[in-house]
Amino acid sequence: MRNKLRVCWKGGLSGVVSLLDMMEIYAYFFIEATNQLTAWEKTLGEDDRKTLMKPEYAAQLFAKVGTFGALCAAHGFRSSVQQCVRIHEDMQSKKMLVKCGDIRIDLRELRRRFEDELKALPFFQLSMEELGLYKSPKQKWEKVIKRFPKTQIDIEESARCYAFGRYAASLFHALLVAEYGVIVLAKLLQVAGDKPGWAALERLERISDKPYKDRSPLEQKYSSVLDGMMPFAHSIKNEWRHKINHMENRLVWLDTDFSPQMAGDIINAVRGFMHKLATELPAS
Repeated sequence: MRNKLRVCWKGGLSGVVSLLDMMEIYAYFFIEATNQLTAWEKTLGEDDRKTLMKPEYAAQLFAKVGTFGALCAAHGFRSSVQQCVRIHEDMQSKKMLVKCGDIRIDLRELRRRFEDELKALPFFQLSMEELGLYKSPKQKWEKVIKRFPKTQIDIEESARCYAFGRYAASLFHALLVAEYGVIVLAKLLQVAGDKPGWAALERLERISDKPYKDRSPLEQKYSSVLDGMMPFAHSIKNEWRHKINHMENRLVWLDTDFSPQMAGDIINAVRGFMHKLATELPAS
């Protein structure tokens, strides 16, 4: 049992908890843990210092310390983990025949280490809406991801950056998703050019500016898709021109101070554009 615990706590957490679990820290964990440590000390203090713990209580405490140590490891509390390992090793070496006073001292030391590590830990609070974005970043994008799987990483990163108030970073990823859509549409209409990317947006606009009768059969076939993307294209060129400038084959940030409202509007426009492509473009 000791070797397994040491592997979990000291040798890495792969297979024990997911990366997302390691990153998520909930306030109730700290409240509950502190209350438990205090309760354990109080209970042990009610017995004489030299009294041996009852075997069944020792087994329960051993299990609780193991659970607590695993949680501390998941949150990076190394000093607390070391103390949990020390308690386990001591209880095992004594075959669970431990004195109440000795265990009370060990638990007091564990509580102090835990409290010290809490003092050094910064916290970021998320609203329920932000938490929803962070935990379910693909929500409302399912159709786009199913049709264009390569967009998934940037869609997820965009949502999580937005959840943490990093609006410029969120838009960076969102516009990579939009760029992928522009490339796909430009390839379909055979105007991708030598450098596929945002430069194709102007070539797509030139097609859209042509009267329907002057468009090629291929361009006429996908006119609804092309015309449907123009509001998005105009937003990039006009509404957000004081924030984003289209230069050659890329978008250049002129100002990275985005409000939540503006960032949300751009992301919604990207999602609408990509949904239209996912719905109306032929399967590749």
